[in-house]
Amino acid sequence: MAIFNTLANNPQLTLLILLVMLSLLALVTSLAALLLERQGSQLLLQRLSDLGYQLLEQQEDYKKIEMQQILAAKHQRSTDQVLQDIYGLIDANNQKLDRIKDQASPNGALSTQVPSQSNYEHAIRMAKEGLPGEKIQHLCGLTEGEVTLILDLHQ
Repeated sequence: MAIFNTLANNPQLTLLILLVMLSLLALVTSLAALLLERQGSQLLLQRLSDLGYQLLEQQEDYKKIEMQQILAAKHQRSTDQVLQDIYGLIDANNQKLDRIKDQASPNGALSTQVPSQSNYEHAIRMAKEGLPGEKIQHLCGLTEGEVTLILDLHQ
C-alpha cells in the first residue's frame, strides 16, 4: 500500500513507470514481430531453394527431350532416305516389267521363250486331272496344238 500512496503523491513517478511499462510492451511486441518475420523469411528461403531444385530438374528434362527430338529427326531423315531408295527400286522394277511386257507375244508368252520340260510335265498332270485345254494352255504357256496333243495322249 505504501507504493500506491507514493505513486498517488508523485504523478511523475507514475508517469515514468507507465512509460517504462509501455516501452517494455513495445519491445516485446517488436521482438515477436521480428521473430515472426524471421520465420517467414526462412520459409521463403526454403521455398525459393525448392523452386531452384525444381527448375534444375526441369532444365534436365528439357535437355533430355531436346536430345530425343534430335535423335527422332535423324531417324526420320534415314527413314525418308530408305523410303526414297525403295520407291526408286519399285520404279526401276516397274520399268523392267513394262519392257518385258512390250517384248511379249500376243498370247502372253515371250516370243523367245521355249516351254521347259516342267511346263510339259505340269500340263500332263493337269490333263490327267481333267482340266480343260484352254486352262492348261493359259497356265503352262503352250500352244493349242501342244495342248491338244497332250490331251489326246494323257486324258
